[in-house]
Amino acid sequence: MTTQDSSLVQVNPTSLANQVPVRNGVSIPCAGIIPDPDTKRPDGRKAVWFACLSDSDEDPIIKYDIVNQKRLTDFKLGYESRAQNITWILTDTGTAGTPEYSYWVIFAEPMYTMVGYCGTDDESGTPGKFPFPDPQQNPVYDTWLWSVAVTAPENAKSPGDFTYWATGQVSTGEYPRKTNSLYRYTPAKDKQPEPIPLPGGSGQKPVHVVASPNGDAIWVGAENPNQICRYDTSLRSWTQRYIAEFGTPRQMMLGTDGNLWVACSNRIARFRTDISITELPGSALPNGGEALGLCVDKHGKWVWYTNPTNKSIGQYPIPDDPESACGNTRFVSQLVTETAPRQLTGMPGVVQYVSKGLPIPGVPLTCRVVSDSGTTFSDGTTETLLFTDARGRAALPVLRAGREEDRVVLKVGHGDSEPGSAVSLRVRPGAQWR
Repeated sequence: MTTQDSSLVQVNPTSLANQVPVRNGVSIPCAGIIPDPDTKRPDGRKAVWFACLSDSDEDPIIKYDIVNQKRLTDFKLGYESRAQNITWILTDTGTAGTPEYSYWVIFAEPMYTMVGYCGTDDESGTPGKFPFPDPQQNPVYDTWLWSVAVTAPENAKSPGDFTYWATGQVSTGEYPRKTNSLYRYTPAKDKQPEPIPLPGGSGQKPVHVVASPNGDAIWVGAENPNQICRYDTSLRSWTQRYIAEFGTPRQMMLGTDGNLWVACSNRIARFRTDISITELPGSALPNGGEALGLCVDKHGKWVWYTNPTNKSIGQYPIPDDPESACGNTRFVSQLVTETAPRQLTGMPGVVQYVSKGLPIPGVPLTCRVVSDSGTTFSDGTTETLLFTDARGRAALPVLRAGREEDRVVLKVGHGDSEPGSAVSLRVRPGAQWR
């Protein structure tokens, strides 16, 4: 996790008091951490990506080796640049009949007012940029970009085909900005980002944004007044849910139950994702509790949250009710059906986590190899953790085939909450992986 004072912190999930600050090569402060989604590397290296808020660091996005505690790639945007928020998406960049999956890390940059991307296998340190128009020419773009979400059609090949949904805020002080708005931008089709005014008027301040992976709805947490706002992308209309009793909305996410989870200044709240935005029951936080960041636990029993006031990490139980039934993992494609002994395969396949018909981002999936001949992942392990992308998808890691002919089974699922899904592939002498 990232913190403002200690930068990067490693936390033992079985003992929350066991926390180790990591400062080697890490800017202070930093924000917006995600696990490295790239599973194509044969070395199985464990890494994270995080965004920097330091005024003196020209590397606002860093890919970091958490085992050896060193920077792997620094992505530079310019002096005093920063990234407030990052997410990631998986796309098929191959040709018809020959899929080739690639991951992209997506970010919003407020100093220069742009959205952009980094390829996870790119070591050049040069991110792609989609700048907003000059705010001096049009004040609607005089905004402090805060959060970004991404959607994409099935045939999207490159970041220009993605649709970026970014929230921009009024700000005062050293970097004053004048406009509150949601922005929609598809660079391949749009000449410039489209501002979408908030339903609470120009004084309403947007915070976090979450996009339906299907692209039909966008949710924005907003202040002044405190609301959860749902934007219907086809009707181009808003619906609102006032949450004054919950305090200020902060980070939001789609949960494994298919509902919208919101970290608020005095509780964690859940809502249906449809036009009703109906509030769902939940447990109260401990005395003095508040929530800022949210993430799904790998076992599927609770949600982790951060409490900035108490400088602590907590576990919030997923309520036991019909609205909290978790989803399931399914294979989107199997890319490898056989290989030769002791050979590396390509990416074996792609899976997706779905709940209530909605793909869910950010779900940790446990992937296991079952083999009698010693087939493992490329780093020698037989179990690894994957996280779903903005469309609820994850690519499976490269395999190293065992010593002899075998039928290998790959099992993927979300912790203890579901039986998971499985496919098999054959190891046989003389085979070419396919």
